[in-house]
Amino acid sequence: MTNSSFMKEQITNSDIQKVIREMVIESEQKYRLLVENSLVGILIYCDDHIIYANSRFKEMFGYTDGEFKTFQIWQFIHPDCREMVKSRAYRRINGEEPESEYEIKAMKKDGTVVDVMLKSVRMNYLGKPSLLVNLVDITELKKAQKEINELSTIVQTAIIPIIKIDPMGQILYMNKSAEKIFGNGMEYFKGRFLSDLLFGIDPDEMQNHIINQTKKVGFDAKVLCKDMDGAPLKLRLLTCPLTDDTKVMSAIACFMIDPAVQDTEQYPTNVDYLFNESLGKS
Repeated sequence: MTNSSFMKEQITNSDIQKVIREMVIESEQKYRLLVENSLVGILIYCDDHIIYANSRFKEMFGYTDGEFKTFQIWQFIHPDCREMVKSRAYRRINGEEPESEYEIKAMKKDGTVVDVMLKSVRMNYLGKPSLLVNLVDITELKKAQKEINELSTIVQTAIIPIIKIDPMGQILYMNKSAEKIFGNGMEYFKGRFLSDLLFGIDPDEMQNHIINQTKKVGFDAKVLCKDMDGAPLKLRLLTCPLTDDTKVMSAIACFMIDPAVQDTEQYPTNVDYLFNESLGKS
């Protein structure tokens, strides 16, 4: 008897069915484990109701296992977005292709409004057209973005000239006050260095000193700069390091103040020699 004949005789239909059934059960277990431990809220929508929701969805919106099955999907959508979401959901279920990923406002069980990114795909569930919906809470992300925008506006419109340079001294950003005091826009200064703004015997050496001091304790002293016409500008320069996630300095923020409106005795004058020697004074 050949090996082939032996295998045909030994493997029965019931054995094959058992193997297939075990494979299906294992696959379902892996799928459920993946879905239930997802950081994304996942639900299945069918016949105007949520028929399944993972743990993340219930956590996001404050519902227990049985509660979400008693209401329509629209109940956790904010009234301002409800008609839009309805329209897109019905169109997708009917085979159309409206935008599948978009931002909406939703409501938790306690009425708290949250910002959510929604993405849906059409599927069949028990032979019925349904939607598989993914939801990501972006409330904190939007708050952070708003704060960043507000801070950007504050920096851009600040009276004090502010410049951002990289660890090598290359200019990355200038606010409007800096552009005004140095007589040109950011497009002109892009790719140039802080040393190009300094007036003195050795601007490169002074730039390196500022960078090194910033790495240690920060820099705070009077420096001599120059405007577009080459005229000297006596300014108080304060710097602070900007670090990345590993606490390594990735950039430097430079704040420039007119010392004429400051009490010059209250801060270091360790670079006064620049003014005297650069201007040809003893």
